[in-house]
Order: sequence, then C-alpha cells, then structure tokens
Amino acid sequence: MDVFYVSEDDIHDSTILIRGDELKHLSRVLRKKVGERIFVTDGNDRMYEAAIRSINYDEAECEILERKHRVNEPKVEVTLAVSLLKNPARLDFLVEKATELGVRAIVPMLCDRTIPRHEKHERLERIALAAMKQCGRSFVPRIFMLSSFESIVHHANEYHLRLIPHEKIEQSQYIGAVMQHHPEAKSALLLIGPEGGFTEDELELASAEGCIPISLGPRRLRSETAALVAVSSVVGGW
Repeated sequence: MDVFYVSEDDIHDSTILIRGDELKHLSRVLRKKVGERIFVTDGNDRMYEAAIRSINYDEAECEILERKHRVNEPKVEVTLAVSLLKNPARLDFLVEKATELGVRAIVPMLCDRTIPRHEKHERLERIALAAMKQCGRSFVPRIFMLSSFESIVHHANEYHLRLIPHEKIEQSQYIGAVMQHHPEAKSALLLIGPEGGFTEDELELASAEGCIPISLGPRRLRSETAALVAVSSVVGGW
C-alpha cells in the first residue's frame, strides 16, 4: 500500500491536505489520480484511508474514509540506544531496518569506546520517516539527540524491561529465554555497545540500574547486527 505522511495540522474533520514533497511523490512519481484511495499517517499512531478529491499545484485534498490506530505496530514499545558506529553508512542501515522491525525510538549513544563523537541527526530522521512509509507503519520512530551511556542508563527505570547484550554472558541467559519470562512487558530498552564493546565499568553501572545482561548466541556480532537480532527477539510475534 502507498502510505503518505502529513502533519497533524493538515488533518481536519473529514479532510486531509497533502503538500510539499509528499504531493510531488503522489502526483509526479506515483501519478495518483482523483478518486484513487491512499493511506495517510501523521506518524503518531493514526492511519487514515482516504480518497483523493482534487490535485492541484499546491496541494491534494483527500476525503477521510476510515480512521485506524496503531497500524502495524508491535505490542512492545522498544527504545534502541545504540553507540555511534565508525562507518556512518552502517548506522543509516541500522536506523532503516530497526524502523522496519518496529522500534519506537532510537537514541544515538556515546560510550567509553565510541570512536565518532557526532551524528547527522536530521539525516537519521529522514531515513526513519522513509522506512516508516515503506513498511506501512503508523508511527515514525523518534530519533533522540546524542546522549551519554550514563544518562540513558540513569533513566532506564522508565522501561518495564532493560536489556544489555554482551558477548561474555552465558548462553543460558539467551534473549529468547529472557523474553519468555517477561510476557507482560509493554516497553523495553535495548543497549547496544560500540565495536569495542562495553567496558566493565559500564556493565557494572547498567547492572546497578536494573539492566539484564543477555546473550545473542555463540557468534560475535557486529553492533548493527546485534541490534537487529535483539529488536527482532523483543518484538517477537508483535
């Protein structure tokens, strides 16, 4: 299905207005016509099925036919806190795929062994928005500003479940088994370290704040792979 994103300000009682780049995509790329049905989301859990009434130079006017809530959203709201990666393209890839898997928020993170110290925030937001539309979700993941490991962990108690994958953890503490013991969890924080891994001090701090160390299996994974395996395991069957 073709999903278009609009601001809440362009959604009225029974009408949606599509403008800007979304209008160009609708009229020039997809060549939609008056009378065709489309899906529109405000990126904040609301999805609308609508019929195109008119298309002009400035906007397309659509009639709302049906309102839906939390379309294609997982039951567990996952916040992914991930260290910046040495190769920015790998972080771009991670944001795209994590969005497709259903994460609620992504927090670029600075750890002791993080090498880059800056991220392209607006670029990551654009990637998340495009991925949300492509996979038919009704919520665009929030991309938070770059934060320190310490500040994220100190607020970890806001989540029902706090998980920190680490290669030294026994496989008996596999993430799948942990999730089976927490079927009631509605929100989860995943902490993914840099290429060099978390330091002992970071692991001790996370443990003191109630984070559960988990294993992702016997093989050593790249940071972006570990993040996607962890997200997939947490959202499970949605």
